[in-house]
Amino acid sequence: MTKSGFGFIAAGVFVYFLASQSQIGWLYLFDAIIWSLLVLSAILPWYNLRSLRVERQVLLSPGSARHSQLGGPLEDEEVEVRLKVTNLGRWSRHFIKVLEDSPFDQPERRERAFLIASLRPKSAVALSYTATCYRRGCYSSASTTLESSGPLGLMVRRRTFHLPLKLTVYPRYYQMEGLPAAEATWAEWGHGVRSSAADEFYGSREYQPGDPLKRIHWRNTARLGYFMLKEFEQASQGTVAVALEMGRDFGVGRETTLEYSIKIAASLARLATDCGRNIDITSGEAPLYNAGWQEAMDYLAHLEAGGEATLAELAAPGPDQVMVVIVPAAETQLLPALVQLARRTRRLIVVLLEGFVPGEMPHMFESGLKGENLDLIRCAPGGLEAAIKELGSSLLRADKMAASAG
Repeated sequence: MTKSGFGFIAAGVFVYFLASQSQIGWLYLFDAIIWSLLVLSAILPWYNLRSLRVERQVLLSPGSARHSQLGGPLEDEEVEVRLKVTNLGRWSRHFIKVLEDSPFDQPERRERAFLIASLRPKSAVALSYTATCYRRGCYSSASTTLESSGPLGLMVRRRTFHLPLKLTVYPRYYQMEGLPAAEATWAEWGHGVRSSAADEFYGSREYQPGDPLKRIHWRNTARLGYFMLKEFEQASQGTVAVALEMGRDFGVGRETTLEYSIKIAASLARLATDCGRNIDITSGEAPLYNAGWQEAMDYLAHLEAGGEATLAELAAPGPDQVMVVIVPAAETQLLPALVQLARRTRRLIVVLLEGFVPGEMPHMFESGLKGENLDLIRCAPGGLEAAIKELGSSLLRADKMAASAG
C-alpha cells in the first residue's frame, strides 16, 4: 500500500465519523465512494498481473569472447539482454512496470525499469537493453519483477519471476605483446617434450569448444554422427605452472588480490594456448593440471577465496616447467615456503600483490627473497597491465635460459 492509500483510509474513517455524527446522507455516499475506490485499487493490480509471463534471453555481442572459443563473455564485454512479457489472458493489461535485476552488470546499473503502457490479450511485448559484464563468475538465475499500482496508485502489487540465466562471465586476460621469441622458444620446447612423452591412447569423449581439432577421433565421429575427441594418458605436464594463494581476498570490488591473481593466471593460460601448450593451475584444494584454454577459463571463472590449502603445501613443479606464484603482500607467513620453493624449482617467478590493504610489508618479501633463484614482480592496484608485461619479459628470460641449458 502506498502513502496515498493510507491517506484514503484515513479520509474514509474521518468522513464516516462526520456522517455518523451529523447524519448527513451525502457524507455516507461520499464515504462509500472512498471505500469502493480502495477495494477497486486492491483488486485491479492483482488482476493486472494475472496471466502474465516473462522470458529472458542473453545474447553475446559480435565482438565478444566467441572468437576465443569460450561459451560466454569476458569481463568488460557487453551483452544484449532481451525480455519478453506475454499476456495469456483474455483482456488487455495496462501500465505494467518491469523491474529488471542484472547481477552481472555494473553495480550502479544493475537495476533497470521499463513501463508497458498497454498489453493486448494473447500478445507479447519485447524489451531489450545492453549490459556490461562487471565481474567474472557463474550466474545461474536473475529476477524480474512486474509491478502494477492500478488506476489511482493507492495499492501496489508485485510479482517476481526468478528466471534461469546460465551465464558464465570469464575473467579478462591481457595479451603479452612483443614476445615472438618467447612463443618460438615455447613451441620448440613443447615439441621436444611431446616427442619424448609416453602418451597412451585410452579412449574418446565428445568434442568441446576449445579442444584441438587435430585430436578428433574421425572413426568414432563417423559412427556416432557428432565430433569425438581422442583422450590420452599424458606423461608431460603444462609448460607453465601457476600457483595462487586463495586463503584470503584483500581489496574492494574488482580491485582485489583474488581478481588480480585470476586475471594474471588467465593471461598466462592465453599465452600457453597461443604457443600450443597447456597450463597447470594450483589454487586451494582442487588443482587443475594440463588444462587447455576452455578448461582453464572455466576453472578461473568459478574460483572463490577460501580453503585450507596454502602455498606452504605446494609440490615442486616438473623439471621442464616454469613456476609462477602469485601472493598478496599481506601474507608474510608464506615467505619461508617461497624460499624453499625457489630452491627446489628450476626457475621461480613471484608476483607480489601490494597496496590492497593497510599494514602490508612488501619490503619483507624483497629482502627475504633477495639472492634466491627467482624473479620478483611487484603489482599494485592499477598496475596490472604493466605487471603482466613484466611477467612476459621474465618468462622470455626463463625460456632463453632453458634453451641455452638444453
